[in-house]
Amino acid sequence: MGNSKMPKFMFHHGVRRITLAGAIILLISSATPVREAAQSAPQNPSLRLTDTLQFSMGWYFRLGEYDVSVPGQAMGTFEQGPGWDRVDLPHSFNAQNTFVPVRGYYRGIGWYRKHFALTPEQASRKVFLEFAAAYAVADLWVNEHPLGQYMGGYTGFSADATDFIKAGDNLVAVKVTNAHDPDVLPGKDIPDYDLYGGIYRKASLVIKNRLYIPQYGIRVTTPQVSEAAATVHVTVRAHNDFPDQRTCTTRVELRDPGGKLVAEKSVSAPLAPGQEKTLDVTFDPIRNPELWSVDTPRLYTCRVQLNDGGKPSDEDTTTFGIRWYEFTVNDGFFLNGKRVELRGMNRHQDYAGLGNALLHRNQVRDAQILKETGANFVRCSHYPQHPVFLDACDHLGILVYEEIATWQYIGGEQFMRNAEAMMRQMIERDANHPSVILWGLMNEGRSKEMFERLKRVARASDPTRLTIYAENRPDEGRRLGTVDVPDVLGINYETERIDQIHALLPECKLLTSEHSGDRAARGDLDAEMKQIDQAKANLDILESRRYMAGSTIWCMHDYGSDYWPVWPEQHSGALDSTRLPKELWYYLKSRWTTEPMVHLCGHWTWPGQEGKPRTVTVLTNCPTVELFLGGKSQGIRKGDNPMHWTVNYEQSPLKAVGACGGRELTDELRPAGPPAKIEIEASPRTIEVIHTDVSELTVSIRDAHGTLVPLSGVVRFDAAGPGVLRGIGGVPTVKIAAGLGRIILQTGTTPGEIAVTAHFENLPPASAAVIAK
Repeated sequence: MGNSKMPKFMFHHGVRRITLAGAIILLISSATPVREAAQSAPQNPSLRLTDTLQFSMGWYFRLGEYDVSVPGQAMGTFEQGPGWDRVDLPHSFNAQNTFVPVRGYYRGIGWYRKHFALTPEQASRKVFLEFAAAYAVADLWVNEHPLGQYMGGYTGFSADATDFIKAGDNLVAVKVTNAHDPDVLPGKDIPDYDLYGGIYRKASLVIKNRLYIPQYGIRVTTPQVSEAAATVHVTVRAHNDFPDQRTCTTRVELRDPGGKLVAEKSVSAPLAPGQEKTLDVTFDPIRNPELWSVDTPRLYTCRVQLNDGGKPSDEDTTTFGIRWYEFTVNDGFFLNGKRVELRGMNRHQDYAGLGNALLHRNQVRDAQILKETGANFVRCSHYPQHPVFLDACDHLGILVYEEIATWQYIGGEQFMRNAEAMMRQMIERDANHPSVILWGLMNEGRSKEMFERLKRVARASDPTRLTIYAENRPDEGRRLGTVDVPDVLGINYETERIDQIHALLPECKLLTSEHSGDRAARGDLDAEMKQIDQAKANLDILESRRYMAGSTIWCMHDYGSDYWPVWPEQHSGALDSTRLPKELWYYLKSRWTTEPMVHLCGHWTWPGQEGKPRTVTVLTNCPTVELFLGGKSQGIRKGDNPMHWTVNYEQSPLKAVGACGGRELTDELRPAGPPAKIEIEASPRTIEVIHTDVSELTVSIRDAHGTLVPLSGVVRFDAAGPGVLRGIGGVPTVKIAAGLGRIILQTGTTPGEIAVTAHFENLPPASAAVIAK
């Protein structure tokens, strides 16, 4: 039927589960198990120590300013008022005005409001509103009472609403602004990446007893680790909100990756009214621990229960890994005593049509793509990213370099204080992730004072990990003394000078934090091949220097940008902004993975070029590849990657045959005829309705025999049923390149069949169904 040339990492039907080291990730799962939000309370809330309700559905949104001080407006029937639209979280008010060919996306205010009901029993307990993230500055009200202003942007916040809620109907209002403020990170008005506004991650309503564990109240460290034994230390924050003193007994249990109980211990302490106390538990060494690594990402579980005078009052659980690591000056990076070459990519958190309001499925899918590429390392550029993405890195065995939000800008004292606050918040949130090994201080800027302050914060918050910053002017950093501050120095670009830099900075432990970066829109084959040439040249240098710990290529995927040289989209990714692969992705996979592969680049449809020479490129990790045209051998290539042939074009099948370890692998391209049909692939086709979710719809144009036709154009979509198509600019269309395109279908919590139809020029429409259940 011809070569389909569909992406080789399509995730197929159903809710995909990843099983690694006995752990299961549901793509649509939350970092904390949640139930669907209800407008009324659960029937037996007292049965739960902590009741975590999904709080992401049924919001109303208004773009622009709104005077909350006007009497009656805060509790008015705004749902029927002009300018209010129903939305679900995650939501970005820039999803439709980015990636479009008009410079200057909206930077300003958006309002969110939601009614919620509580029973008298719930209203008598502690009530917290938790937002995983809102960019950039969020002001929060409950029942017209201000609960504070939150400037984390990327780290989220938890607000104690206990004193302002009541049994029955309640109203929460959130004012979010992404207007430029030089004191709010990243500080720069127009950085290289879009600063999407909105409540772009999920929210939860958390109801607890009055003796409780605050958010992120469990910290697990492993101060001493070897293959023979590991010491585990747990700290638990306990808070007493009763009007009298309470005796808090904390029970901590540790379970191995298979779920077996390996240790347990209890400690008790009195807590005065309003007091919060940190309780320390150190366990006897665990013998022969199962170590976390990039190949065996084994996770232990720590479960904590608080007891109030013998009665259970709260409980929480976190996973952790047992491992140790070291960066060295001359020998690179070691994990659990073994040298590991860090092979990585820089990742942003946006997606064409969604902005930065990615669903949990998108977060996990990105980690899966990294793993399939052969990467064992990712830099979260240039801000703290979703905990669900980090959870996936924990389970898949991907090491993480996470940094605060910066980009070529250092502000004044308030900016520095906000940077310190974000560093604390990032570490408090993410310190239990064994995948995280580096805390990033800055991207492409230098201030010795700021770096020393941030390093002190990082060391006080987490003495177990190292710091780094990304330096694109190492000579200036050397003159100013900033290169000596972090534990590890990241180098952006400067690859051809890396030996000179190593000689100039003989005490620095080096990692390349960005390299390559050539731009290529998917479908521009000449530009895509130049991307490969640049990446190969840089990786050949970096991966042959033992003193280099490793590198992260710029970058994983294309992303939205209002930056003048590249707007509206930065095309430096190995994948496009919908995660369709470019040829660079196949090259990295062939270089970094050991599973044999053969990939023919581009297409074999060149009408009018018969008899003229064409360069054929094969990406492979096989030692030998033979090329056939119309069944005739065009020669054998050995040992290279990429491999090249020059052949005269003819309208016959082109086939590459690789030999590897006794196996034969093939890839084939066929000349395409005229466009004859549209095909749609939905991944997944079935979605479990727990909360809002997505299916990726990949559309292709094919000839009568099923061969991909490498043309460009616009495909228009229709959808009928409980789903919404998320196209660029809010329009349900896709610009296809090389015969392929992709659009997101987003569902809510209403079950049913969603019928999707695609239209292209005069071809018969094609249909696909996604089942939400």
